[in-house]
Amino acid sequence: MPRFVPCRTAHLAQELALRFRPEDRAGFWEVVRVVEDLYHHYGSTEARLVEALYAPFDPDVETVPPASALDASVDRLHDRLGRLLTRANFERAPTDVLLTRTDREVLARLEIDPDLDALEELSIYTRGRGHKAVMLRPMRRLFRLEEREVPTYRRVALLVRTRREPHVSLRLFKDVPCHDLELLVPTVRVKMRLLDKLKLSGSSGAAAVSAWKLLRALYGYAPGMAKLLAVPFQALLLPVAVLITGIYGGKTLLDYAKIRASYINALAEHLYAITMASNAPVIARLATLAGEEDTKEVLLAWAVLAQAPGPLTPEEVRQQVEALLWDRYRARVQFDAADALHKLDELALCARGPDGRLTALPVDAALRNLDRAWDDVYASRPRGSRRLRALPEG
Repeated sequence: MPRFVPCRTAHLAQELALRFRPEDRAGFWEVVRVVEDLYHHYGSTEARLVEALYAPFDPDVETVPPASALDASVDRLHDRLGRLLTRANFERAPTDVLLTRTDREVLARLEIDPDLDALEELSIYTRGRGHKAVMLRPMRRLFRLEEREVPTYRRVALLVRTRREPHVSLRLFKDVPCHDLELLVPTVRVKMRLLDKLKLSGSSGAAAVSAWKLLRALYGYAPGMAKLLAVPFQALLLPVAVLITGIYGGKTLLDYAKIRASYINALAEHLYAITMASNAPVIARLATLAGEEDTKEVLLAWAVLAQAPGPLTPEEVRQQVEALLWDRYRARVQFDAADALHKLDELALCARGPDGRLTALPVDAALRNLDRAWDDVYASRPRGSRRLRALPEG
């Protein structure tokens, strides 16, 4: 199951606010505002670091890189970008499986070669699952149009570097059919289908037969025309033969160009419809997504603890959050309770008893600790140095 929480932060906050007493809701909304601002700040800070690492490899950069950029490491960029993607609840996909599928759901009529040998680095990250309707022409329906609902990834992030280029390309896509990931690779090549090859060969054969018949007819009339025009027989027949061959050969090439153009247009239209961002803007989008996910995880864990009749274990927090998301959004989510509670630990928004059970701090205390967290942003003490408070025994 995915870890992505499939709801907007504002709507989730409205749902959680209804679980608090009316006199505590104003404080709860203040907690929401501060937590959201705080984690978006963390996300933008991380994004600036990743952007600095990405600058030497950005194909769109217009500034001159310093000499030290020659020693830049793709591995370090991949590590920091992977952390940002993990915070945004993306999961890395196994490329050896996802790029060798033959049961594509969109553009199934195209024969695709992703040309993996031309890639030096390839990483694909996916987040969330969904469905969308597409129009297909399945063979079992005699190629008649049919609307079908296919499973999709809500977001797909792609990091790729070819062997011929020193640049690293970043791409962010939306609503990508699960079996169509190979269409996203920039080295993908469209090959002609067997049916189109048969159609083209049939057209070429017909053109060759027509050209042969016309040449035979002209060959019979050529001697008389040559005598009438007072020119050698070969001087008349050769340019006519070249002209006829060029006309029918050009028609065959034009048919081939039309078929190839239809392939490329279909692929380009599909990619245009699902592309969200390219290269450096991808990092900014990921920072926003990471801030949203961090905020939602903290609010869910803290609200569940605040509304519980007693202290909860991490497993009970996970179960209650997953039940809440299923009840309100009908979404199966594998909530990462350990990460969410670690964030509560960093912000000091909950307390731990001697038995390891957790209790949320009251709204007023939570706001005071969030204010201290903002102070720690620019303090010399590293973030996360404060630990969970211990509840007194009894």
